[in-house]
Amino acid sequence: MPSLAIIGAQWGDEGKGKITDYIDETADLIVRFQGGNNAGHTIKVGDKVFKLHGLPSGVVRKGNLAVIGNGTVVNMDELIEEMDQVVKAGGTLEGLRISDRAHLIFNYHKKLDGAEEKYRGNKVVGTTKKGIGPAYQDKIARIGIRAGDLLEDAPLKEKTDFILPYKKDLMSMLESEPCGCDCGTLYEKMKGWRDKIGGYICDTSVLINEALDSGKKVLFEGAQGAMLDIDHGTYPYVTSSSTCGGGICTGAGVAPNRIGKVVGCLKAYTTRVGEGPLVTELSGEAADALQKKGGEFGVTTGRGRRCGWLDLVVAGHASRLCGFTSLAITKLDVLNDYEELPICMAYRIDGKETRYFPASISRLQRAEPIYITMKGWKGWDDTESVVKGGYDALPKEMRTYVQFIENNLNVPADMISIGPDRKDTIDRKKDWWA
Repeated sequence: MPSLAIIGAQWGDEGKGKITDYIDETADLIVRFQGGNNAGHTIKVGDKVFKLHGLPSGVVRKGNLAVIGNGTVVNMDELIEEMDQVVKAGGTLEGLRISDRAHLIFNYHKKLDGAEEKYRGNKVVGTTKKGIGPAYQDKIARIGIRAGDLLEDAPLKEKTDFILPYKKDLMSMLESEPCGCDCGTLYEKMKGWRDKIGGYICDTSVLINEALDSGKKVLFEGAQGAMLDIDHGTYPYVTSSSTCGGGICTGAGVAPNRIGKVVGCLKAYTTRVGEGPLVTELSGEAADALQKKGGEFGVTTGRGRRCGWLDLVVAGHASRLCGFTSLAITKLDVLNDYEELPICMAYRIDGKETRYFPASISRLQRAEPIYITMKGWKGWDDTESVVKGGYDALPKEMRTYVQFIENNLNVPADMISIGPDRKDTIDRKKDWWA
């Protein structure tokens, strides 16, 4: 019953797509268990680049199954468009499966997302305005439409006739951009989705559990990162789903004892998109330089990511919540040629030191990072030669940086990424399923 999960250890954008793609070469099933098309994964295979939002990273692999689990929310229009793009780029969809319990995102969700942000005034959350939050609101309010509903005419029409007038009233109240469709056109649109995608819809919980029972290798893929978890992240500046390890159980339909190893994907520095506290955030030229050097611009939004030094208070919080058994440290090469590298070990809040991440946003806004400083390292001209030489070929100071992270989190760094390509990876574990 081998299974493995990959979860972001920060606010997303840690490079999970590349790490997932690297490991899923040996997987039989790849399962996306939460989130929607507000998260972006960039996969580079040879000279082909796949920018995925709704599809699991493993969909570019032939011969395995790529599952969109019940804990996700799905924009069918954008998913179908993305599917077409993957096929045109040489990918495959033969292994795609969509949970019949996954909730759907509609245009009214996107319009409400924007209206709610505007209604908040200067208290915006910084959403991607993709309709993710409003879709999850409907799920919790028990009025959502699920992928499985597309397969049954009468219940689908009944739900459409109820939900659309309700949403139009809500949009009017929030002074939202109006929704031009009526119940009839929306119903016909959804039947069109069924024609294109209905064959991919099934009970994915059964599929996943049967695969585990038969000894197949299942990889669970998270979106965003642990610090955007609805319960344990920087609330309210979070996403609307459970991004931590426990979200696998509810979002994929598996029991806790089905989860084997958990890989924490940790960027060698810290970034986040949108609003909310970032204690180690840089400003001015230092921030601009790191953003430019790291190519820190969102796959989904195109927005520049806020950048800061590595924060081990954040990483420790994520590790405790998710149960990391390995680390995949990414973008170490971005830190090449810095003379010194600060690492945040604790926060000072109102004169007191803490190594634990507080729930209070106001306390986080008052937090000052307590740094130790590591010696930097020089870069190299030939990444291929460094990778071929393995971990010991890395600069001594870089290895010291990695070892410091390992010792602080008490988790081994089993994968080191020193470039954007799949081949720019030093794999210290080799057999991830053992």
